[in-house]
Amino acid sequence: MTASKPRTALLIHAYPLSSAMWRDQKEALEAAGLRVLTPDLPGFGGTEGTVESLPEAARGLLEQLPDEPLSLVGLSMGGYLALELLAQAPERFGRVVLADTSLRADSPEQAEKRRAQATRVLEEGRDFLLQAAREEHSESTYRKVLPMMEEASREGIAAALYALAAREEQRTTLRDLPLPLLVIVGREDTITTVEEAQEIADAGRGELVVLDGAAHLANLDQPEAFNAALLRFLT
Repeated sequence: MTASKPRTALLIHAYPLSSAMWRDQKEALEAAGLRVLTPDLPGFGGTEGTVESLPEAARGLLEQLPDEPLSLVGLSMGGYLALELLAQAPERFGRVVLADTSLRADSPEQAEKRRAQATRVLEEGRDFLLQAAREEHSESTYRKVLPMMEEASREGIAAALYALAAREEQRTTLRDLPLPLLVIVGREDTITTVEEAQEIADAGRGELVVLDGAAHLANLDQPEAFNAALLRFLT
């Protein structure tokens, strides 16, 4: 594996949040001398448009990225998109961090649930998703994600759900990837579990870090521990 450590890092946010979720990580990485790119995906962070598919979103990102080696960091949906970027253009990246995500495609039941949520958010709005987030996250993390969820458009949320439901398994993407890989997961993550994180680490011959006291948004649940792992790997 190459030991190169790029001086620019691309951080891709989770659904249905925005680049604001990376505030603590951006500050820590910039303080360590890295340039940090945190784009908002279409429909999130007040941006226009929608994510019609993960392959299309990856192509759009690749057109915007600087022509230099990048460290790639993705969490949850950001991890799925990071895997798509690696499938399309592995030569653009020097190091990879995948957090609270999975190599697996949705089961038919999971995919149908996402499509039903997409229909509901278009018809009713996002209130039911906000309530689900309140029940899923700690109070401190919920306060962080609430304004990001409120900023996402109905169309952006729905399109992202359809895109996630349609994604393909990416196990072979990592199996053939000659890049240093770090996998981070919250020990209490019930959405993309420690078992799924271990699958990623095994497929890509990477390192696994499990963060105590963290669930599905490990960087928001335990920012100091997350930053420590990120800085050690990227700088």
